[in-house]
Amino acid sequence: MLTILRHSRLDGKATDLPLLIGEAENYFMKTLRVLFCILAAASVVSCSAGSKNVLPSGQNDGSRQSAARHIVLPAAASSSARKRMDSTGALVDGGFESGGYTYWSQCGNVNATVSSTYYHTGKYAEAAGTGSGSEINGDAGLCQQVTVPTGGTLTFWVKQGSNESNTTYAYQEGDLLDSTGTVVYNFYTTVANTTGWVQKTVNLSAYAGQSLWIYFGVHGDGSAGYWTYQDVDDVAWSGTSTPTPAPTPTPTPVPTATPVPTATPVKTPTPAPTATPVKTPTPAPTPTKTPTPAPTSTPTPSGGPTPIATPANGGGNSAGTCGSSCGVQRWHIKTLGDAYVHTINWTPASVTVDQLRAAAVPTGYDQYNDTTRYAPWETKSVTVRATLVGWKIETDHDYHIVIADLNNPSDTMIIEPPDPTCSSACDGGFANYFSAVRTKLTNCFGQPPTSFTNLPSGIVVDVTGVPEFDALHGQTGVAPNGIEIHPLMNLNFVSGTTCK
Repeated sequence: MLTILRHSRLDGKATDLPLLIGEAENYFMKTLRVLFCILAAASVVSCSAGSKNVLPSGQNDGSRQSAARHIVLPAAASSSARKRMDSTGALVDGGFESGGYTYWSQCGNVNATVSSTYYHTGKYAEAAGTGSGSEINGDAGLCQQVTVPTGGTLTFWVKQGSNESNTTYAYQEGDLLDSTGTVVYNFYTTVANTTGWVQKTVNLSAYAGQSLWIYFGVHGDGSAGYWTYQDVDDVAWSGTSTPTPAPTPTPTPVPTATPVPTATPVKTPTPAPTATPVKTPTPAPTPTKTPTPAPTSTPTPSGGPTPIATPANGGGNSAGTCGSSCGVQRWHIKTLGDAYVHTINWTPASVTVDQLRAAAVPTGYDQYNDTTRYAPWETKSVTVRATLVGWKIETDHDYHIVIADLNNPSDTMIIEPPDPTCSSACDGGFANYFSAVRTKLTNCFGQPPTSFTNLPSGIVVDVTGVPEFDALHGQTGVAPNGIEIHPLMNLNFVSGTTCK
């Protein structure tokens, strides 16, 4: 059986070819292959099987970095009314815990997200790219305008995945951008597959003082069957973000006869008001000896605070050789694992919740500064008499406890004893303090809940620890200036409970 095929030759002339069906099919397929390769050559696409057929727009095979990369910045980037940085120019919301785009902005032509699916610490992280199906077509990432600090070293954590074999068509990246979106410094360009979260560090001190944009994102060419993603969390400056205050000399820590901490480091006499009625020859009409302290005249325990015993080596200077990673922001300060523990006055000052709430936030305060203590509050220990409000356990394992001022119950602040098994807390020299106070709390109230829960009302306590200024991010019970007693080192029950 014969069939007639009519086709066009390359010279444009029509020809009738009588062919057997099998021969016709073979000839047709060869013709298609020739035409395909001619078109492919014109498009600079390889005819070999298994490779991608389209390069990213504006790129040449093997020369992706030959031209300056540009990332689309937010439309309002040039507006003076829109300022993502704080007054010091430091990075803000490095843990994406705002849960949105107040501080980080969409950059690129494809949206990234602030996601609660995967995160290193806290509850949120940046998520860019795709983990299945098709790659994004363009750039997806989040960016933030900063002033690069002197000696600024940027640290951050990434979780990455890709089924690409190289960075020709898609990649994960981190960059420093100028005001036009041009990449002025590329932190990395990879198609990595990490097993969980990995920390990266990049030295940006060469750009100190410049107003630039930090960008983390994913690039793709939209190909089906390929995927590349990147999650980013806990972005922070580990260098000096602004001229930070030098630790102010304070009185030499007062050692005790037994320098090794004990389970009850702060011995507090039975809390009786300092204005205890004194026997006089003249009988008092009504010897008013109240069972609870009078807050106005005795905001703190009578008899004066007992100095806190410090380790033989003075404490601090955590080597980071033990424990698991629990917290990030100012973690060494919060766990007494920093190098300036020796500047703390270990004789506690008697203060009230309202006095701490009224403390001025230090000039040049940086929420990511993990190396310097801000005098005078972070270089002293304090004892406060207050009412317990409620508590919960945090994702970094700290007990988040809220206390209220005795005279003004609506005035609250946070106190937190760290987990002694966490890094920095375990080898800073004060782990047994943290363990003792946490045990005292769980013996009285059981294990802390994961969501904030009120404690029985009317429980008065004396709490001792070291103040620390924390970042404001909507914490329950937080003081308006962010000050906390962090770490909490001792707690004694005064009244309202039989707990000891």
